Amino acid sequence: MASAALVELDELAVVFDFGRGVATRLAELGVRQNEIEHVVLSHFHPDHFSDLIPYLHGGLYSQIDPRTTDLNVYGPPGLEDLGEKVLDLAGFAELEEELRPFAVHLHEIDNAKLTIDGRDFVYTDLPPAGNHGLKFDVEGAICALTGDSHFHEQEIEFLRGVDLGVIDSGHLEKEEIIELAVATEAGRLVCSHLYQELDEVELNARAREAGYEGKLLIGYDFMSLKLGNLG
Repeated sequence: MASAALVELDELAVVFDFGRGVATRLAELGVRQNEIEHVVLSHFHPDHFSDLIPYLHGGLYSQIDPRTTDLNVYGPPGLEDLGEKVLDLAGFAELEEELRPFAVHLHEIDNAKLTIDGRDFVYTDLPPAGNHGLKFDVEGAICALTGDSHFHEQEIEFLRGVDLGVIDSGHLEKEEIIELAVATEAGRLVCSHLYQELDEVELNARAREAGYEGKLLIGYDFMSLKLGNLG
């Protein structure tokens, strides 16, 4: 399962993280290059950004789905250095600037607030060092996405009381997933970034025994949740 989430908010589409396979998954969903104008990276591990290379290369050279609109990429300090390497690998160095059909704008985020097309997001430091989560409001529902994240107080606080959270479950033990659910009282927690086999029925049974009243979900490619109506 790729490390990524496609967030669709009215006319705004944002991809959070861009790990291996994301470019293919977007194409399989029928999402055209020009429909994605914003990408937010949680951190710089390759499984969270590496598919930007084939995605941008396809935007430059594809005859089926060429890109003509600029792309904005947001991330922590260091993004400009990494971004230039990604652009070179994607083929930008091979074209004179005036021949490039689109530009990529790199935005380093050094504060907790991020505004994209007039919509506010919270971009939060989450250990381990360099990692970040993204939180936003949709029709009164609070949604939170983590990148890589171990079990710690900062993650509990980030997810506390959210209606929907998508968590990195690859770096957590099963007991920690359950403890996280109980401590945060999140309405729904989606276990993503899967590096282990998880049984949804078993996890929910154990979480209920521990006092969790929400629901744990095991993520999968193309999973879709309506953010403004989580009922």
